[in-house]
Amino acid sequence: MTTPPRYPTGGPAGLPASQTHVCTWHPDRGTALACTRCGRPACPECLTPASVGFHCRACVAEAQANYRPPRTVAGSRLGQRPVVSMVLIGLNLVAFLATAVQARSAMDLSDSGLYQRGALIPIEVSSGEYWRLLTAGFLHANLIHIATNMISLYILGIPLERILGRGRFLLIYLLSLLGASVSVLLFSAPFVPTIGASGAIYGLMGALLVTFKRLRYELRPLLIVLALNIYVTFQFSGISWQGHLGGLVVGAVVGAAMVYPPPESRRTWQWGTAIGVVVVLVGLAVLRDAQLGEWFCLYDTRGISCVPAH
Repeated sequence: MTTPPRYPTGGPAGLPASQTHVCTWHPDRGTALACTRCGRPACPECLTPASVGFHCRACVAEAQANYRPPRTVAGSRLGQRPVVSMVLIGLNLVAFLATAVQARSAMDLSDSGLYQRGALIPIEVSSGEYWRLLTAGFLHANLIHIATNMISLYILGIPLERILGRGRFLLIYLLSLLGASVSVLLFSAPFVPTIGASGAIYGLMGALLVTFKRLRYELRPLLIVLALNIYVTFQFSGISWQGHLGGLVVGAVVGAAMVYPPPESRRTWQWGTAIGVVVVLVGLAVLRDAQLGEWFCLYDTRGISCVPAH
């Protein structure tokens, strides 16, 4: 076992030979030990084992102050637990449970008040219900719909959050959700409701793709998954290709800004890109809002019926 170095005998008068100096932090204690880094005399209580010898309190504090934890390519600290992914899954599950209770069904939630007040319907958004741009991303049509989305969120979200960090990951998720909603607003039929987290999940897929490219990981498996998802999107009716496309593009753009800039300008690029994307999306939403005008809509068992407000 390594022991702290001892001073030679012949120290202050009145101290035994085994305690020839006074501890730097405890003047009432004699000691024959010293810091192997700076040489200050110290008692056993004030010494900490190091890779080589023992370090005193001052040297330990200085080392901790100068320590810079390793960072990922996005600037996040290594080793962070993926919390945001699990919280998002929990929020989606809570919203689904509440909607299913209202609809008294797990397979058809269209009669739920949450569904009717939260689904993304372009005409309703243009009439002032802007919250639908966000709430639609936390609603699902049935049990199969939410199961596939939450499994995808778990598979894609956990590794991406570890690389980007919690804040950057949440930012990409929310911006992808907004991008998907604005794309639906622009390109979908004005009276068709759209719901689901898949737009935001496609954004995670786009961000993960550019991140893997930046880290020079094998892209083939992820490209195959992306190609299959795009194929399914256009092969089956009832799937919003508009939302998937919007989320994918926004996620890839913001994801690239997270991982490609050099460390000295990383924050500027990350925040600048995020703000720029928000400005563009809000501008497009306002433009589309002016084109659609205001409408008055009613819900019944047959669906939704709308008439111009003026």
